[in-house]
Amino acid sequence: MSTVENKRDENKLKVRYLKISKIILLLAVIYLVWTVFHIISVYFLGFGNKWAVLTMDQWILSSIILFSIFIALELIFVLHHFLVKKKRIEREKPKPAFFKGKRLHIYTLPTGSKGGIFSKTFVKIDGDTILSLRYQMIPPRDLWGKKNKHYFFSKPISASFSGR
Repeated sequence: MSTVENKRDENKLKVRYLKISKIILLLAVIYLVWTVFHIISVYFLGFGNKWAVLTMDQWILSSIILFSIFIALELIFVLHHFLVKKKRIEREKPKPAFFKGKRLHIYTLPTGSKGGIFSKTFVKIDGDTILSLRYQMIPPRDLWGKKNKHYFFSKPISASFSGR
């Protein structure tokens, strides 16, 4: 897969996890409001302990378990997204290059430029490392951007050697 497709898949995953996180947050808030309402109704309104199927202790315990599950799910989402992003970054890193058995570090100026004419300079850093500097001398738009309408000679070659 190309880098663009990897980023697109990563963004789709991020959007999916954000939607699920919003739903989880909404459920958690609703459950919290219900638990608080149950506590208020037992202590302040005097409804009794079992008016809502479970006792107050059971509602509090279930909310603790539910919130623990929600937090665990959120952690899984964040860690999975982080691992996918880390894997993509690792795949995008250039593979180590070697020149005559020595590790070669290549730097191109301007960064990311492709095409055109480059000058190359090799600098020996130590016994195992070589630095390759690539500087773009002529960009591709200067080479191929304009079509030259002029001839090398002022007239076409056949006209200049017509016998005169």
